[in-house]
Amino acid sequence: MSKRVAILVGGGDVPGLNMCLKSLVYRTIDAGFEPIGVRKGWEGLIRYNYHDPTTYGDNFIELSKNMVRPIDRTPGSFLHASRVDPSQTPRRLVPEFLRRGNADSQDLTGHIKEVVQRLGFHALIVLGDDDMLRCAAQLSREGTPIIAIPKTVHNNIHGTDYTIGFSTGLARGVAFIHELRALAGSREQVVVVETFGANSGLSSLMTAFLAGADRAIIPEVPYDPERLAYLVMRDKSVTPGNYAVVTVSDGSRIVPEKLLQYTPHLSPRSKSEVLKLLTADKAKEIKAKEDFILDEVVETGSSLAGSGMVAAELLQHLMGEEVFMQPLTYLLRTGSPDGQDLLGATNFAILATQLLSQGKFGRMTAYQQRYNLMDVDLQIVTQGVNGVDVEEMYDLDNYRPKVNLIWAAQEKG
Repeated sequence: MSKRVAILVGGGDVPGLNMCLKSLVYRTIDAGFEPIGVRKGWEGLIRYNYHDPTTYGDNFIELSKNMVRPIDRTPGSFLHASRVDPSQTPRRLVPEFLRRGNADSQDLTGHIKEVVQRLGFHALIVLGDDDMLRCAAQLSREGTPIIAIPKTVHNNIHGTDYTIGFSTGLARGVAFIHELRALAGSREQVVVVETFGANSGLSSLMTAFLAGADRAIIPEVPYDPERLAYLVMRDKSVTPGNYAVVTVSDGSRIVPEKLLQYTPHLSPRSKSEVLKLLTADKAKEIKAKEDFILDEVVETGSSLAGSGMVAAELLQHLMGEEVFMQPLTYLLRTGSPDGQDLLGATNFAILATQLLSQGKFGRMTAYQQRYNLMDVDLQIVTQGVNGVDVEEMYDLDNYRPKVNLIWAAQEKG
């Protein structure tokens, strides 16, 4: 039986990621396995050409304890990471030797399965966010031996109440908001803070709650710009420092009935951001009436402008005074992991190695309130994401958290 185990990372970087990688290498070696690092997640498997052995060194790294000994002290991903769905690989990421026809994307899952077999990998250990783990679940269903470890600052992976990086991201978000609060108070202005969570406002809402933000906008509940402006002006007027703090989760959107009314007051980049969040028919309607063109940055899928900028521009227009905006998304992915993420990363690595030694594939490491550390069926990640229980946790009329007792996750189908 082969002892070679491939380890790969996908999605956004998070604090604690390298601690988990280091722990995995140490544990798998002690268990008698040979850990092989895959560069840039699925991309490394996609780019390897088994007919050309010279491509091996560009995509795989033979890992040793000495090699990974210091990596837990640095942010980022030692193995590097990428965001790609192998079942819909964009043409620009398809290597020449795999290109077929002129399609915009290709399904390369078959190639990945062939690479796993030809290189004799006993299993893949996949560290990823919800998108990465859904791809892993698909490959697992098709017979590839996989063990998954959840990591994302969003904490939105179905089946676990905790993901690596969430605790540190939450703490850093709160700290940054407090620093921006001082600046807003000094300038007597409103600050809009764009936080993480494009498809789930859970982590953003928790950050707003713990940082004492005045208002919190989340993707689950579209907001009325006029209502938000009224509330923020009131917050500002009753605060001794004459300022207010608003958090806006990326992916948040204006109520549909107000879109045509307010898009004329947005900059071209913010208009483009609004269009990205709409259905094709609604976007077409607005483009026809507004007569503007999506700029090249947005067309290539970049998120340089976000929901926070949209909200800040609308508040500035409605309030008639300057509003400043600060995105925190990437800052939350850096920094030294806190104690919870160091423990979580290490425990997940230990559990993943146990599953590997026991030959239990198609599983994901998890932490659940009732049962603590455990493993669950990897297919659970395909059932939805963890998100805000709006009825229990959100004040719809006042755009703010409604919390008495809070925990890190609520299930959202």
